[in-house]
This record gives sequence, structure tokens and C-alpha cells, in this order.
Amino acid sequence: MHPIVQTALRSLQGLAYARVVEQCRRVAWLSRTYAGSARLDERTRSVIAWENSVTLLRLAMTPEERIELKIKRAIYLRMLLDSAPVRLQPWVDEDDLAEMPVSHLFEWVAYDLERLELDEIEGTLTGREEARYVREALEFKGFE
Repeated sequence: MHPIVQTALRSLQGLAYARVVEQCRRVAWLSRTYAGSARLDERTRSVIAWENSVTLLRLAMTPEERIELKIKRAIYLRMLLDSAPVRLQPWVDEDDLAEMPVSHLFEWVAYDLERLELDEIEGTLTGREEARYVREALEFKGFE
């Protein structure tokens, strides 16, 4: 894997984490069970910083590196979604937010955002990229 792709994958995961935390705080704030609005603004700045980092990395990549990034990110998201039954097992998203542990809220939001991001990536794959994605997903042994 190209070093810039590996850096971009880490940045995309940082961005994903920041988005999950931001959404959790929004949901919690709307339900009035957790964080205040000042912390919402703080997290939004974190999301913007990660987005800027990912944008700069993508601009520095060759077209082949951008394709590699897209495919590796999709494989990682697929791996996360495959673990969803274990992560989400003890509860359902209809549970009352006031009684839901923060960790459950985090996993619920993360799962939804992972699904959306994977759908977006898979929707942009060309036929050639899709064939490579399927092949690499079957051969996947880990990123490091």
C-alpha cells in the first residue's frame, strides 16, 4: 500500500470518528440527556479539520492512489459492517435515548454512518474498480 494511502485511510477514520462523536452529541443534545451546544461547535471544528486533511491528501495523490484509497476504505467499512451484529447485539435503535448507554449510542450512530459511507463509495465505483474491489476484498488479510 502506498504510504500516502495509508495516511489517508487513517485520516478518513479520524474523520469518521469525529463525525460519529458530533452526531452523538447532536442526538444527545436534542434529547437533552448529555452535552451542551458549546461542545457541538467544538466537535464541528474537529470534523472540518479532518475534512481539510483528507482533502489535502487526496489532492496530493495520483489517480491510482485515489482508486486504491477508495477500495481500501470500502473494504475497511465492509469489515466494520460485518462486525455490526456483535457490536449492536444487546440493544435496538428504538431504545429510549435517556436510558441508552453512551457506548450504545456511539455504536448505533457509527453503524449508520459506516453504512452510508460504504453505499456512497460503492455507488461511485466504475466496473473496473468494482472488479478490483471484489478481488481485493476476497484476498483481504489486513492493512498493516
